[in-house]
Amino acid sequence: LENVTFEMAVFYLSLLTAVTFIVPHARHAGLVASLTKPVLWTSAKRVSVLTSFRMSEDDAGEERKVALLNALAQANVPPQQADINKTPEPATSNPIEWAREEWERMQQGEGEVYEFVREFIPTFAFFLSIRLLIVEPRYIPSLSMFPTFDINDQLAVEKVSKWVRPPARREVVVFDPPEFFWELTDRTKAGEAVIKRVVGVAGDTVEVREGRLYVNGEQQQEPYINEPPEYTLAPLRVPEGCVFVLGDNRNHSFDSHFWGFLPVKNIIGHAIFTYWPPNKVRAIPDGIAY
Repeated sequence: LENVTFEMAVFYLSLLTAVTFIVPHARHAGLVASLTKPVLWTSAKRVSVLTSFRMSEDDAGEERKVALLNALAQANVPPQQADINKTPEPATSNPIEWAREEWERMQQGEGEVYEFVREFIPTFAFFLSIRLLIVEPRYIPSLSMFPTFDINDQLAVEKVSKWVRPPARREVVVFDPPEFFWELTDRTKAGEAVIKRVVGVAGDTVEVREGRLYVNGEQQQEPYINEPPEYTLAPLRVPEGCVFVLGDNRNHSFDSHFWGFLPVKNIIGHAIFTYWPPNKVRAIPDGIAY
């Protein structure tokens, strides 16, 4: 449990709440009642007739016994039997007429459409709020974070911690690219999100030389990168309200060493859990995955 962070706890709590919320409620009581009604009615009638028969057996005459036996025989036929020969009412075949009837039932709080809307809207709103405010799924479209993530890996991104604390070094974050990103790629904003690793926070001095990353003059141990960077980055001080992000596949990542600092306000959330493919299911404590 030492690796269970606040963000992971939020994710597990959200998942447990969702599972609890969607457990289907049994709605077959009416069907069961309709199927068992003839049997229950017949059994009750038999008990009633037999009880009357036993109570009056000593003082009733032959006519009384015959009448009771006839009543017992009639008890074997449920009340619905008399309606078998009735011609069923034809179902509405006109879609417009059906829609009109359902609309009238909805106004009265009845009907299939009303039941569907009453159950669907709260469920949809519940999961939408989780998606917008707490946790959302993301997939990996490129190899810029290889070997930590491969193409088409899917992960959960929590969105709560950014409101209670600043980003931390080594966290894997998902973010909206800054303006200079779009200028360099000569593309218009298309709602695309990017995933990278935070290597420097506000006030840090970041430098890359001789295939090593240095933060505040200290060489960083990075067991998660694919290979040492083949470029050089002069010392840069991270300004307030920003972070410096790099891809784990250092030589094949379009990141801060190209387009500069990332504003913290652009961060959507940070990756906490890989859930697909099944052989890669794992938590990502403190943004470090091996």
